[in-house]
This record gives sequence, structure tokens and C-alpha cells, in this order.
Amino acid sequence: MRVRYLLGLPVAVFVLVPVFATAGAGSAHASGSTYTCTAESWSGETLPVVTVDAPYSVYQAKGLAKTEWRGKAKYSTIDCKPAA
Repeated sequence: MRVRYLLGLPVAVFVLVPVFATAGAGSAHASGSTYTCTAESWSGETLPVVTVDAPYSVYQAKGLAKTEWRGKAKYSTIDCKPAA
């Protein structure tokens, strides 16, 4: 019984690896985006521009930019646009 499992595992790995490798490579390349974000501090000052890589969405870019400013930015003022 153990021999059958040990033989089936490598066969399953060799069959599934090419499927996951091609699916992951295409989606990561197509969805990667760079965003340029601006914001204001809690006191109303303009913070320096931050560039972040967010492969999924503008909401992810806002979250990454917020961590770059280390809590100084008011979230409602963060504006991220795709970098040209």
C-alpha cells in the first residue's frame, strides 16, 4: 500500500507543476502595476510623493503607500494613479 502512494506522489507533482507554472507566470506579468501616490498629513501638510508596486489594485497601492508614510498620512486624502 505504501509503495503505491510513494509512486503516485512524484507522478502527480510532475503532472501539475507545468500547469501552475504557466498559469502563475502569465497572471503576474499582466497584472503588475506601478502607482504614484500623494497625500496630506493629519496637520494638512503635503507629504512627499511615493511610488509603489501593487499588482492587484489601486486599493492595494493606497495601503502600501500608507505604510511608506508610517502613519503620517490621512487615508482619505491618499490619491494613487498609475505611473506612466
